[in-house]
Amino acid sequence: MSTKSAKPRVKRNEAKDAPEFKAFHQYAKGSPQKARLVMDQIRGLPISDALDLLQFSNRRAAFQIRKVLTSAVANANHALEEELIRDSRGVVIAPQPDMDVEDLYVHEAQATDGPRQKRWRPRARGSAFPYRRYTCHLTIKLRPLKGK
Repeated sequence: MSTKSAKPRVKRNEAKDAPEFKAFHQYAKGSPQKARLVMDQIRGLPISDALDLLQFSNRRAAFQIRKVLTSAVANANHALEEELIRDSRGVVIAPQPDMDVEDLYVHEAQATDGPRQKRWRPRARGSAFPYRRYTCHLTIKLRPLKGK
């Protein structure tokens, strides 16, 4: 049993008309199973906590996921400046001048399977062993905190 306490998660904002900001990275190099381990850690965290966790993580997938998260934050910042805020269905909703990028949290973070590349590794006596190179699709969706 671990003595470390987990980071507190925020209460999920499940409203259908809640603003949503997203970013994708398709065909990311690496196994989706290993990327899911990092995605599970940041899901439900405020943006600042998630960025800190990813910056100091030893996992290779954390670097790519951090880039996707900063892209989602940049998308949110641009949408707030241009007043082109969309809900989860993609419909443009009314501008919300009181909303700030700091009030967002990681609502959804997932790593799905991408195509696998089949490769061959040469072995002794002219034989060869097959192996696969894995890719994954990284998706991060941000929403404002429930009380904001």
